[in-house]
Amino acid sequence: MRLYLLMALLSLAPGEVEVRAGESLDQVAERTLGHRDGASELKALNKLQGDTLVPGTKLKLPGADREKAQMALESARNSVAQADPKSPQHDEALAKLKEAESHFHSARYVEAAQTADDAWKRLAERPAQPTRLSVVVNERGDTVVKAVSGRVSVEGGGTTRVIEDGASVQVEKGQAPRLALGVPRPTQPQDNQRLSVKPVKNGLEPVVISWQAVQGAESYEVELVPAQGERRVMPASQPRLQVPLAAGTYRWSVRALTRDSRSEASTERGFEVAEVPAKRLRVKVQSSKWK
Repeated sequence: MRLYLLMALLSLAPGEVEVRAGESLDQVAERTLGHRDGASELKALNKLQGDTLVPGTKLKLPGADREKAQMALESARNSVAQADPKSPQHDEALAKLKEAESHFHSARYVEAAQTADDAWKRLAERPAQPTRLSVVVNERGDTVVKAVSGRVSVEGGGTTRVIEDGASVQVEKGQAPRLALGVPRPTQPQDNQRLSVKPVKNGLEPVVISWQAVQGAESYEVELVPAQGERRVMPASQPRLQVPLAAGTYRWSVRALTRDSRSEASTERGFEVAEVPAKRLRVKVQSSKWK
């Protein structure tokens, strides 16, 4: 018996599973992917025409792309759930999330991850702003140009550099414009927003904190200060973080970083994390007509 099982396992290629006697597609999905909803993925991945399976059939299983897509989807779901439903970007992000879910259930994992990332990026976008800039000349005669909003082209020393919201360049006489780090602009949560967060196994769902990317930034540093507790400083390689937090009120700000410099801290924002109360189960008991 042991020899038979060993030979059966060796006959399976990596990433394959063999259908057992009496097993349905839902059951195979639950055994291999952890949930019956994965049946649609197996069906698409193996190009099955129906749900009936023949015992001994070898089915291909998803690879590492599935896990990446799951992580991207979870991040997008949290972002959409915590975003202001009245914001103009909310409906666009929700539509992208639904599109990503459809890709995932059809085993198009790469497309699912890309579309899910696009969903949360929509929430970080702001409506087009008119171009505004500020110009300051220091004591040495150097000019510092800052893009307050929109895009600004700065020429110097035969070179043109384009900067965007919050970015600055310093122009020395006869030299090319040199980029100075702009200050990140927080996007989510909104200032003083109350976030209703669902409980999970080990606490609450993570809170999504995001901000506008800064031109030239290599990384970011987020400072989070709870009303009760110790200040936390967290690094980020992208303009967003998912942070597990307990219920309570918080203040946060963010800086842009390079190897040699760091921007000023952004405007500080506050938000509140509130746990979504569990739904009460109502049971209605009717008296029996039988005596």
